[in-house]
Amino acid sequence: MDLTSFLSLSTKLKEIQLPGRNAHSLLAPPDRMKQLKSNLLSKSIPKKAAVLLVFYPSSQGELHFVLTRRRVYKGVHSGQISFPGGKPEPLDDDLWSTALRETQEEVGIPADHVNYLRSLTELYVPPSNFMIVPYVGYIEKPCVFKPDLKEVDAILEISFTDFMDNIPMMTKQHTSSAVSVDVPAYVFDQNEVWGATAMILSEFKMLFSSVHPK
Repeated sequence: MDLTSFLSLSTKLKEIQLPGRNAHSLLAPPDRMKQLKSNLLSKSIPKKAAVLLVFYPSSQGELHFVLTRRRVYKGVHSGQISFPGGKPEPLDDDLWSTALRETQEEVGIPADHVNYLRSLTELYVPPSNFMIVPYVGYIEKPCVFKPDLKEVDAILEISFTDFMDNIPMMTKQHTSSAVSVDVPAYVFDQNEVWGATAMILSEFKMLFSSVHPK
């Protein structure tokens, strides 16, 4: 798919109702949906964060989006694959501004190059106590990435067509409690995408499929 074809569906993508938890549940780690349905959230004060699912044309004109592999650090999401994004700072106007700023800092995409499409369903992540607001945007030209080497170990450029054709599989992952469990994941060239990132991708995939059935 190219960007023009993708944008021809933008009005429908903006207006259609989000599938939310129905989509999240398809890629959720074990017991995650039970946690989200419990009173866990009411007992905590989650920290806010914003991430960006940003689409762009490759040099060959094929639609892609970008993910990053985090560097290894002392934290619950060490080494995981995620969207660019992070916590708000005082100068951010709103969480969309947060997503743009963090994306520019992490992968080098200028904030003023990104066009807003819509937000997706917010998602609570119990291990780190973050409430994530995912945003969807697009860039009209191919990207030149400049990763922040302090935060980003690798940049992954994912073909949109490959993503839509990708069938999730069960993978074994180490959770924040140091327990190895089987979790559903998207696998792109041996890169295993699971947890909140996979749940957000699952929602967008269901959303797009509803406006562009094969």
